[in-house]
Amino acid sequence: MSDFRVASRYAKSLVDLAIEQNLLEVVCADMKLFKQTIEQNQSLENLLKSPVIKGDKKLAVITQIFASSFNKLTFSFISIIVRKQREMIFLSICDAVIAQYNEINKIATASVKTAVEASAEIKAEIKNFLQQQSGKNVELKMHVDPSLIGGVMIQMEDRLYDASISGSLRKAKQQLLNTYISK
Repeated sequence: MSDFRVASRYAKSLVDLAIEQNLLEVVCADMKLFKQTIEQNQSLENLLKSPVIKGDKKLAVITQIFASSFNKLTFSFISIIVRKQREMIFLSICDAVIAQYNEINKIATASVKTAVEASAEIKAEIKNFLQQQSGKNVELKMHVDPSLIGGVMIQMEDRLYDASISGSLRKAKQQLLNTYISK
């Protein structure tokens, strides 16, 4: 079975239990923090992915770092994952929990690229536009990409909005090539 399917099943179990205990917000926040900590700490990620280090040592490290700050349900879930020797897919499980939380709460994430840093007004306009288009609450992930020359490129779910100058130039070039080839 693929890591994605396994991670999705573990995440579904955690999300269902969190909903049952009315702890979904807390559990999702814990999983976001857990993911962020792993991603920012290469040695922790290496520890979790190492097949040489025993599960009890991994659990001891995780306990020392997270036990006091995480909800009991979240920490118990993490302990089960380690005991089941699935710690290699922790990041996938975290992603699946966050995705399921977002689906339940109708939250979409949009990746927004601009040529220069966008102002707060521009961010608000983009967010309002995307919320009207999708009917969901939208979280923006902003990126600066000077190769766009100007304008904006937005990726949300399965849609791509390209209002960049480089995108317009690319389209114009393709039209010219198509016109030249057809003659």
